[in-house]
Amino acid sequence: MLNIAFFTEAGTNRGLGHLTRLYTISEAFKEHTVEFFLDSDLNYEHQFQNIISFSWENFFLQKKYDIIFIDSYEAPLEIYESIHNNATLAIYIDDYKRLTYPKGVIINFSPDAQQNFYPNINTQHSYLLGLKYTPIRSIFKKIKVQKEKQVFIMLGGTDTKDLTLVIAKYLQKKMLKIVVVTNNKQDVLELENLPNITVLFRPDDYTLVFEMSKSSHAIATASMSVYELAFTKTKTTIIAVSKNQIIGAKTYLRHSLVQHYVNIENEHYLEELFYTLKTDSLKLTPPVDAEGAQRIYHSVTRQFI
Repeated sequence: MLNIAFFTEAGTNRGLGHLTRLYTISEAFKEHTVEFFLDSDLNYEHQFQNIISFSWENFFLQKKYDIIFIDSYEAPLEIYESIHNNATLAIYIDDYKRLTYPKGVIINFSPDAQQNFYPNINTQHSYLLGLKYTPIRSIFKKIKVQKEKQVFIMLGGTDTKDLTLVIAKYLQKKMLKIVVVTNNKQDVLELENLPNITVLFRPDDYTLVFEMSKSSHAIATASMSVYELAFTKTKTTIIAVSKNQIIGAKTYLRHSLVQHYVNIENEHYLEELFYTLKTDSLKLTPPVDAEGAQRIYHSVTRQFI
């Protein structure tokens, strides 16, 4: 039995993407001894079990592990080096080659990961690259529903530009049936009494996945939710709220993970969003399956046989 640690972050200004995907990977290792560490200003005990709080600022490893996973946009190189020195195998979840990582395994499930970020293989690393390693939560395999004409809006754990409220109110006036996911209580107060709008405030996984799966269309940021929407065959329009997301949007379009991209810097972006939603849902072939976490598990544990 292997001793495995997982380190990541989430919270008010960070969203849930890293926590969700790393926790999904950790569940594939449940037959081993797993410790999951989270740096966050929010409590997620209602959604994730056996989480251990820690801080990147005061990071210190008190013991060695067989395997350590790290998924972060914030941890400095020194922390990665400490993880490498305290693990038989260090594994780095990467999105855009953020650092020159120490020796270990690099996982990047962007469809063009090798072409865009790792065209030159470094012999001190091994790589798990591409869509086949996308960690889709197991609950997505359990929920089977018929599509309905509704628009699913989820703009990440932290809607820094307050776009959820603006977009939902605009589309509601167009007589569309809308499901809005938000972590903002003020959004709930302003939306919950409007006709044709269902508001999901910090929903449990089942409710979230059920509503996502039955939606014909979605509006999302260019983030982890894109892969889950693609798995559910939901026609998706993405917006980008950061430079990294703008880069990712082009890749998602090229690989049919999404169908449309709308630039929110355009003064007519709301009209553009509405236009992308007017057509019926397409018959989509999911470019991702739900076996990514298991593929990671088998690739990693094979090194300990």
